[in-house]
Amino acid sequence: MKRLQKLSKLVKSLGLDAMLITSGVNLRYATGCSRIEGLAVIHANGTGVCFTDSRYIESVTRAVVPLGYRAVEPEGSYPTADTIRAYAEEQGIRSLGIEDERMSLAAFREYEKRLRCELVPVGSAIERVRRVKEDWEIEQILSAQRIAEEALRRLLPEIRPGAFEDELAARLCWHMAMLGSESGAMGMILISGKKTSMPHGEASHTAIREGDFVTIDFGAMTNGYFSDMTRTFGIGRVSGRMREVYGVVLDAQLAGIDAFEAGKTGIEVDRAARSVIERAGYGQYFGHGLGHSLGLEIHENPRANRTCAEVYRERDITTIEPGIYIPGEFGVRIEDMVWLSPKGKEVLTRFPKELTIL
Repeated sequence: MKRLQKLSKLVKSLGLDAMLITSGVNLRYATGCSRIEGLAVIHANGTGVCFTDSRYIESVTRAVVPLGYRAVEPEGSYPTADTIRAYAEEQGIRSLGIEDERMSLAAFREYEKRLRCELVPVGSAIERVRRVKEDWEIEQILSAQRIAEEALRRLLPEIRPGAFEDELAARLCWHMAMLGSESGAMGMILISGKKTSMPHGEASHTAIREGDFVTIDFGAMTNGYFSDMTRTFGIGRVSGRMREVYGVVLDAQLAGIDAFEAGKTGIEVDRAARSVIERAGYGQYFGHGLGHSLGLEIHENPRANRTCAEVYRERDITTIEPGIYIPGEFGVRIEDMVWLSPKGKEVLTRFPKELTIL
C-alpha cells in the first residue's frame, strides 16, 4: 500500500478530517523526500499536500506528485501556521491531527493561536504505522548493513596497538562513505580499554594497547534507513576473565535472538538474555535494555527491555545487544539486527561475532 494511502487510512481511523505533519522524520516517511523542509497535510479522503519554500519546491514536486500529493510554495515565505490556517479554512477542515509528541510547546501554542479548527493530539500514531516494515524498507536496512560490514572489514587491519580511537572512528566513517552510506549516519562508539565499561563511551585521542578490548557500535544509512551493529575485539591477547565475560555475552545474545518471536513481549525477550547473564553472576553489570527497533530513526519502538509489555508482531525488527560492563576493568557488547519476516525469523547481521583477536 502506498504511503499516502496508509496515512490517509490512519487519519480516517482516528475520525479526523486531516493530519498535519511537521517533524522531519515523518515528513520523509510520508513523502519519500530525502531533503524537505516544510509541512504536509494528509486528508482522510486519500489526498495530501506538501508545503515547502523556493529552495525545495522543484525537487519536492518531482518526488511527491507521482505519489498523489500536490506541492505548494506559499507566496513569499516559508510555510507557517498562517499557511495551514488559510489552507484549513479553504478546505473546510474542522479537526486536524497534530504530532504532539514531536512538536515543541511553542509551536503548539502558535498553531493553537492561529488555527480556528480543532487540534487533536495523535501521539505516536504515525510511528505505529512506520513500525510495520515493508520488504523494500528491509532492503534499505540490509543495504546499509552490508555497507557497514564491509567498512568494518576494511578497518580491521588498522586496529592495532598504537592506533588512536578517534582516528579509527574517522576512518570507519570514511570507509562507509566511500561504500555509499549517506551522511548523517548514526553517531559512532569506538572505545578501548577501561572505557569499554561505558556503554555509550566516546572516542578520544586515546591509543589502543595490547590486551585491550575495543568495542565498536555503529551503523550506515541507505535512503534514510539505518543499520546498527556492535562488535567487541581483543587486541593481541586477552585475559581469561575477558574471555569468560565475552562468552557469557555471546550466550546471552544467542538466547535473546532465539526468544525473539511474534507473540512474545519485550519483557520476555529481554528476560531470556538477561537471565543468562544473571546466572553467570554478572547481572549487576547489565543495566540497559536488550534491544530496540530501527528504521528511519536509529531508536524506534517497540523495545526489548524490562518494562515493555508490547507484543511483537510479524514484520517487527529489533536489535539484540546484551552487554556486561565492569567499571574500571572492561566491557563487552555484541549486537545484531533480527527481523520477523513473513517467511520466519531472519538475522540480518552477517559479520562474525565469535571472539576475534586482532
